[in-house]
Amino acid sequence: MKTISYITLFFLCTSFCLTAQEQWEMIKDKDGIQVYLEEEGIYAFKTFKGTTTIDASIHDFIDTIFDLNSYAEWGHNVKSASLLERKGDTLQIYYSIAKAPFPYKNRDGVYRNRFTWNKENKELNVSIEVLDDYLEENDKYIRVSGNGYWKVKVAAKNKLEVTFLMQVDPGGAVPSWLANLFVEDTPFNTLTNIKKNIDQNKANNSFYNFID
Repeated sequence: MKTISYITLFFLCTSFCLTAQEQWEMIKDKDGIQVYLEEEGIYAFKTFKGTTTIDASIHDFIDTIFDLNSYAEWGHNVKSASLLERKGDTLQIYYSIAKAPFPYKNRDGVYRNRFTWNKENKELNVSIEVLDDYLEENDKYIRVSGNGYWKVKVAAKNKLEVTFLMQVDPGGAVPSWLANLFVEDTPFNTLTNIKKNIDQNKANNSFYNFID
């Protein structure tokens, strides 16, 4: 019984500490999009989080995330994205190049998305993991590190509550003004553009079987 009690206490303390560490500061609230920054993280740069609501179905959202050809249209500073691997409707790995202002090198990365659906909560989780050793580094670019997620909850019919979170190390020597632009502009512009993109492509009528 003591062992069980100690284990229970450990998990309760761990949960409390993780919750206490999350201290978000709202830096923007505009056009129905809220942007937050958080100091804590494993990287030198702040973690960002953007939240908004989107008038669409969960299938519309997944269709947009799967359509790598459209990433440059809605991903902030995304130059290109190309598919490397896909397994069914729940995993994709892709290579992406992000633009950086002159004279800094563009950034690149290999990203793995895993799609999981919580039927009870009607919530989609798309984990974002940057893979360090999937492809050899290209001297033309600087390889990024990081992780994050999309969380999309079905609040009502054709109404989604969307959260986009990332913690990223852009690599190389990055001045503070450029780092600040990245963490502030990326969530706002990405959510602004993805809302437009989804609205323009609702007629695709895609359907994903893992959503039930």
